[in-house]
Amino acid sequence: MAVSLPYRFDTSPVIKLILRGVLGLLLVVIAGMLYSLLVTHDQVAAVQLLLVTVIILYFGRLFLGNLETSRGTIDRDQVLVDPIRLYGVRLHGPAGRFPLGRFQAVRVERMLPPEFAQGRSHERVVLLGTEGTPDILIARTSDDTGRVLGRELATVLGLKYEEERRPY
Repeated sequence: MAVSLPYRFDTSPVIKLILRGVLGLLLVVIAGMLYSLLVTHDQVAAVQLLLVTVIILYFGRLFLGNLETSRGTIDRDQVLVDPIRLYGVRLHGPAGRFPLGRFQAVRVERMLPPEFAQGRSHERVVLLGTEGTPDILIARTSDDTGRVLGRELATVLGLKYEEERRPY
């Protein structure tokens, strides 16, 4: 994979898919709650579905606040990161215009699959900011393609390349 500038990145599709799934599950449970109240008049089922709704909202809020995403463009002199919205809600992640000189390295965070479960390794390619500049997630990859992308991006940008293992 050859990296050239301007380099466009977007890590939001996975996060949007997860949050759409949470929203879809929420809609199904709310429909079931309304059915229980209005058609079958089963108040016990409606209360149980209300509790499920509260749990879904709790986890949805956790996902919304903690799953980082970013979309933007890297040029020779700056990184432009756009704010990302899903159904009007701003997703967690940096936004703004950052001079390229405010970044110190390209880091590839490698997560190897746990020994006790099926899965495959995956990586996160991150542009590391200096103090006052956020770290920017550039890509989510699998099967060591992040290592190739990270090295090439570091070379093109004239930054250090770092690699780090993280727990799955």
